[in-house]
Amino acid sequence: MTGPLDISPVILPDENTPSPVLTSDVAPAPLPHTTFKMELSFDGTAYHGWQRQPNGLTVQQVIEERLFHLFGRRELIRIQGSSRTDAGVHALGMVCSFQAPPSPYIPDWKLKKALNRLLPPDIRIRSAEVVPDTFNARFSAEGKSYVYVVNTGDENPFSGRYSWHMTDFTDIDALRNAIHRVQGRHDFRTFTVENAKLTDPFRTIMRTEVITFGPLVCMYFLGTGFLYKMVRSMVGALAFVARGRMSPDEFEAILHAHDRAKCKDTAPASGLFLKRVFYEKDTWHDDLPDKPPFWVS
Repeated sequence: MTGPLDISPVILPDENTPSPVLTSDVAPAPLPHTTFKMELSFDGTAYHGWQRQPNGLTVQQVIEERLFHLFGRRELIRIQGSSRTDAGVHALGMVCSFQAPPSPYIPDWKLKKALNRLLPPDIRIRSAEVVPDTFNARFSAEGKSYVYVVNTGDENPFSGRYSWHMTDFTDIDALRNAIHRVQGRHDFRTFTVENAKLTDPFRTIMRTEVITFGPLVCMYFLGTGFLYKMVRSMVGALAFVARGRMSPDEFEAILHAHDRAKCKDTAPASGLFLKRVFYEKDTWHDDLPDKPPFWVS
């Protein structure tokens, strides 16, 4: 019978740290590895985004540290995320994949429960399963959906954490007219902040919608993929339309300018949610939100 799991803080070795020298002339046989797919939700307020980085705590780092404990501290476990969310952005259905050796503590089917016991409450594993070794959370994805929330009513102690507050965001008909114009395949260079690194500025948006829940206006985007800060940049321009400061035709002209300098403000991260990642084509027909995205069930 194994003893209790030690989850005291641990400093993970750097990726460049040399491997220990073997004392035997015969290298040990590599451990068999299992590929896992996990879906998770997180409140991004306290994190510097998803992807591990040297200057701030990220969601990827927190999960990797817990996996290192869970799988016996024998080797680093690097996880591949389906998306690279910015600092402060939230997720309802982020997906990640990783390969891990057999755990000395838990069977595969208990991974979700065991990992949730170790994670902070603002990160929750929704599902965990063994998948074929060919699965990759990023490169196997066929589509993604995002929801952005604007609060047009009174602020309260919690609304600022999950929305952008604008009481004059009221021309919903014009907003719907404008948001539908990004549907289809377009060059989205206007709506990204990393043009110098772009190799392909084209993306395909299959569906956009505007859905209201009382004072909350939710903008929904479904696409095969998104450029860096693309949704937040589009919302920043759409806000001018909804506030009567720009027409839908002017918004479309900005899209077709293919020039970041023509873009308006980038919307705050707090209102953006990665809703879902799809791994089979044509499985997104019932994806529209039926409640605000922070109302997770």
